[in-house]
Amino acid sequence: MSSAELVAKLENGEMSLLKSFSVGCTRPRPERRRFSTLVTWTLGLFAMKYLVGSICRFVLWCVLLGGRGQKDAEYWHGKRAKAAKVIRFFFPDRVEGDIPDIDNQGLIVGFNHPTLHEVLSLIAWSLERFPRKRNNFPTNLPWYESLCTRSSYLKKIGICMTPLITQSTFNKLEKIYKGDEKTISVITKVRDTLLNHYFAIAIDYERSGDNTFSAPSSTRQTTIFPKAGAFYKEPGAGKLLPAMSGLMFWIARANKGRKPEVIFLPVTVIPPAIRVKKLKGLKLFRRYRLIVGKGFSMEEARELGRDIDHAFLKRLTGTAPEEYWYPKG
Repeated sequence: MSSAELVAKLENGEMSLLKSFSVGCTRPRPERRRFSTLVTWTLGLFAMKYLVGSICRFVLWCVLLGGRGQKDAEYWHGKRAKAAKVIRFFFPDRVEGDIPDIDNQGLIVGFNHPTLHEVLSLIAWSLERFPRKRNNFPTNLPWYESLCTRSSYLKKIGICMTPLITQSTFNKLEKIYKGDEKTISVITKVRDTLLNHYFAIAIDYERSGDNTFSAPSSTRQTTIFPKAGAFYKEPGAGKLLPAMSGLMFWIARANKGRKPEVIFLPVTVIPPAIRVKKLKGLKLFRRYRLIVGKGFSMEEARELGRDIDHAFLKRLTGTAPEEYWYPKG
């Protein structure tokens, strides 16, 4: 099954990867401890799926209220502006900085990801700042499955969700199915298929001058760098996830003989004045700061190569308080 076919089945409600991974049918009966972990994982995923999904569906309902059946392009353009206002009511923010003269260029927007709030704030910012652009948002599988049946409406207002199995989710699944190589192999294949689908959309959006979003941490992480050693590039600190470099290499490979017009744009997320260790959840009605930084051109990114991942995160730290740079203590 191709990535497009897999996503189409998810959008049509014909299958659920979340159910398949949580209560796998071909798995032998787990040991007691493993079974307890599986139950906890299952309940946690479904709580995220339905609780967070219900909030997001309510926001979407507010946006679509009063004329869902209309199909005129200008009608849906107007709904983009309404969506930004509705989202900002629940997830307020203050945007600092801007980039002029980029309306016809593709953007790779990278941001630190301490909570869930900033995802909605970034959607509102992009819908308002770029009213004619499409937006490719990578979405962790539990979130995606809670909203995928509404994807046709989301696409009409410029939001394209692309499902991913994040590294954090994959690690949890790998722990649950430890010793079950067949199931892990299937999960790995699905993860890679979804990632390729995300890259394919990013390439298409770059060519059409649209936006692709990426959280370099891949999952929620209170600080910009995972550890101090990574910030200082100390030996043995481990490699950063190839978020920016991966997108750069895929776009470059797909555009041989053509110079891609794309900017790698850092947006630093600063939550309200609360302790870093308390950061989690949606943080409804808390005002965040979104600081738009100086971007990297495609040429600059190619010169940096794999170092673009470190350079990009460093640029995010340039506008963030020190407590958000890396974990202390």
